[in-house]
Amino acid sequence: MFTGRFDHALDDKGRTMMPKRFRDRLAAPEDRTVWMAWALDGTKHLEVRPNSSFKAYFAKISSLPQTAIIKDIKRFYFGASEVEVDSAGRLLVPAPLRARLGLNDRITFIGADENYFEIWHPDELDQRFAELAQNPSDLLAHLAELGL
Repeated sequence: MFTGRFDHALDDKGRTMMPKRFRDRLAAPEDRTVWMAWALDGTKHLEVRPNSSFKAYFAKISSLPQTAIIKDIKRFYFGASEVEVDSAGRLLVPAPLRARLGLNDRITFIGADENYFEIWHPDELDQRFAELAQNPSDLLAHLAELGL
């Protein structure tokens, strides 16, 4: 499972070290490749999936009835960037993705669930958490509706 928050440096070439806890989840050779895609929820961050998770997710989407919205989702994920994690545990965030996130020298990894993690600009993530903290009752009510 991808859990935790990790703030890391980003070098001039856009490389950063993946958190060790995340690298450990990429033990399978096929998962030394990750896929970076814009989040669909409207917030300014990337979803990053190991290759095996990306393939499974895409297979599920592809097995659904091919409605217009499913086709749009597929196009969105087909636009994901394939990135190799090098032997030192570094990954290169492609320049267009860095530019859209405003990443220059800092980057934040945050676990999302069993299948993916997210990459944020640290200030954007802090702002998002501050917004959520303004009205935690909405989150608590939703959790209660789900029986959690």
